[in-house]
Amino acid sequence: MNAVSPPPAPGPRAITTPSPTARRNQIVILAVFVIALVLLVRACAGGENRYEKVAHQLSQGIQDNDIAAVQRLENVGTAADMPRERFGKASDTFNRLGRIRRVKENTPSNDPPRTHEFDVTFDKAVVHETIEFDPQDKIFHFQYDPPRYNKQ
Repeated sequence: MNAVSPPPAPGPRAITTPSPTARRNQIVILAVFVIALVLLVRACAGGENRYEKVAHQLSQGIQDNDIAAVQRLENVGTAADMPRERFGKASDTFNRLGRIRRVKENTPSNDPPRTHEFDVTFDKAVVHETIEFDPQDKIFHFQYDPPRYNKQ
C-alpha cells in the first residue's frame, strides 16, 4: 500500500505588491477607458437641446422665407409686430450663407433670465443670434449679428 500524505496545511501567504510601473499602467488604462466612455456618450447624445432646436427652426424658417413657420415659434404679440422688411432682410442674409450645419448654445451666465445666445454655423459663415423667450418658451425678441464669414 502506498503512503498518502495529506496536503500541507494552509499557512500565511506571501503578499506581493505591484511594482510602481504596473500600478501606473493600471491608472493609465483606467483613465483611457473613462475618457473613451465619456467621448462615446457625448457622441451618442450629441443632439440639440430644446432651445437650440427652436433656434434651428427659426433660422431655417428665416432662410426659407417662411414667415408663417417663424410666426408659429413667436409670441403672439411679437409675431404680429414682425415687419416684413426686417424679415425679408434677414432671409436675404441667411440665404447667402448656405445650409445650416449646426446650432450651438453659448449663453453667458450673466445674461438675463430667459435670454439665450446661439452660434448658428452655416456652410459659409457663422451667425450669432440672441433670442429672448417668454414664459411659454415662445420667442419674444430676436436679433442676430452680422455673419462672420469662413476664411477660404
